[in-house]
Amino acid sequence: MAVIKGNVLGNLSGKLGNLSARTVQGRTVLAARPSSFAASQDPDSIAVRQKFAVTANFSKNVLSIPVLKSIWDKVKSSKITVFNAIFKNNFQHSTVERPTDQNIITPDGFTLPVTSAVVGANDVTVELTAINDATVIKGYEEDISFAAMLILHNPISEEDEPFSIITLSEDVDTFDFGNPYTLTMALHASESTEAAKYQNNILLLAAATKDDYDKVVQYSKTFAQ
Repeated sequence: MAVIKGNVLGNLSGKLGNLSARTVQGRTVLAARPSSFAASQDPDSIAVRQKFAVTANFSKNVLSIPVLKSIWDKVKSSKITVFNAIFKNNFQHSTVERPTDQNIITPDGFTLPVTSAVVGANDVTVELTAINDATVIKGYEEDISFAAMLILHNPISEEDEPFSIITLSEDVDTFDFGNPYTLTMALHASESTEAAKYQNNILLLAAATKDDYDKVVQYSKTFAQ
């Protein structure tokens, strides 16, 4: 048995592999289960583990985009990690097979004024009306960061994973919030190759305004298509 001091992982409870975790008086206690232990193979237990794995994969990818990590860090409870905050807000939206268009990469916010979004073989192109038509832009908001996740699913070959995630981001300095904008995010060659393996995709997109010190001021809801 081990006691984690400082709660670097947040307050944990439950079972993972041969470890079980519980919170006792604010401390997380980890204990190894017997080597003979076998995870339950009933359908409900298997489904929960699969959904857990899908959501963990999704949350890890959200966390890998710096601006999204910054946003979630601002809104999370002090008692949990950023990863756990993302996970908790997305578990209910995932399926046992993949994330869905109900999953979110930002926790609420203003509505992103998207008029069209096209996922091409080599890039993602999004047309937006003026941002300041969707939210009040303050004088010190100068820059904007866009973050996107492309969830690829329905693989052509049964040998490929059920889904794959591509993360994209674009920073624009001295952004013109008063006019329409065309956002183009290019895919690397390896990402284009990966995308070609799948028949369908889901685009999740969000934007965050920043001040001159690169600090997030406000952010949008997740646009999904």
